[in-house]
Amino acid sequence: MNLQSILNPIVDALQWSFKHFLEPMSHWFNWVLIVGGLFGLILWLRMQKRFSQKAREEGTMI
Repeated sequence: MNLQSILNPIVDALQWSFKHFLEPMSHWFNWVLIVGGLFGLILWLRMQKRFSQKAREEGTMI
């Protein structure tokens, strides 16, 4: 038994998982991340606008 006989099944399993899971998943996963990032950006900007408005009203804006 040598290192090659240990690593070959691991490499085959990784290549199989890339071919059957990761490549088909990559397209929709990218879109989920893009939409999630845009949602987070819009949410953050709306919250920042409210915080800034509150600070202006209270006179605590730096």
